[in-house]
Amino acid sequence: MKLGIIAGNRLLPILLAQRIKQNNKDCKLTAFCFKGETSSIIRRYVDKIYWIKAGDLGGLKQSLKEDNIKKCVMAGQINPLRIFNRKGWDKELVFLAESIRDFRPHTIFQAIISSIEKQGVEFLDSTFYLKEDLADEGIMNSLEPDKSLIGDIDFGLKVISSFVELDAGQSIVVKGGSVAAFESIEGTDNTIRRGAKLAGKGCVVLKFSKTNQDLRFDVPVVGVFTLKLLRNKKVKALVLEKNKVIILEKLKFLSLAKKWGIVVAGKRK
Repeated sequence: MKLGIIAGNRLLPILLAQRIKQNNKDCKLTAFCFKGETSSIIRRYVDKIYWIKAGDLGGLKQSLKEDNIKKCVMAGQINPLRIFNRKGWDKELVFLAESIRDFRPHTIFQAIISSIEKQGVEFLDSTFYLKEDLADEGIMNSLEPDKSLIGDIDFGLKVISSFVELDAGQSIVVKGGSVAAFESIEGTDNTIRRGAKLAGKGCVVLKFSKTNQDLRFDVPVVGVFTLKLLRNKKVKALVLEKNKVIILEKLKFLSLAKKWGIVVAGKRK
């Protein structure tokens, strides 16, 4: 078996490579990485690696063709602010961007995948290899919420179920039956900072996916860095969509959350 990983930033591409190698020891894994985005640590877990400039769509497609990749997984972010700064974009990506209806990250990356698929590459759902890292249903770290916290969680579930359908973001911050912040292009961590500044200690953060989330490239993720931010901002609970949100370093994440008194729960919409 041969598989390609189009690897963005942070830990998700590394975790994905680890899981694929653990469960498919004979898999030949090639990583297609972006300068200034992808961690070089990924080279420890793959058989071959290509380095490409972010925005060089033609170079990415040529590298996939050169390595004869027919099946591919996309994992990790490319800084969404690159969408508004075309520095480094090749002519092919500029042409592609001008042919689509809007500049939401979801729309851009869907168009990129469609362009690559035309040369015979099939994109796979990354969660297929990461099932043990997904949020489980119910309380995941043995911290039972009190009545007030349950009320905020239930309120947040009602709000986020509608919000994620707008395709503006995946996270919200709530407290006392009010919404303190909706996520926009600034990302989850900055949303938490903004919401906690308004709501103060004891707020609840929820992170979900859209109903028709394209899990080939757009998987919600949380990790220890975000957990440390929740602790710093005195957030009381983190609610994640069951089977749709990846928890990086899951055992460590849940252990630290319990130690710091942060309820971590998996819920359905």
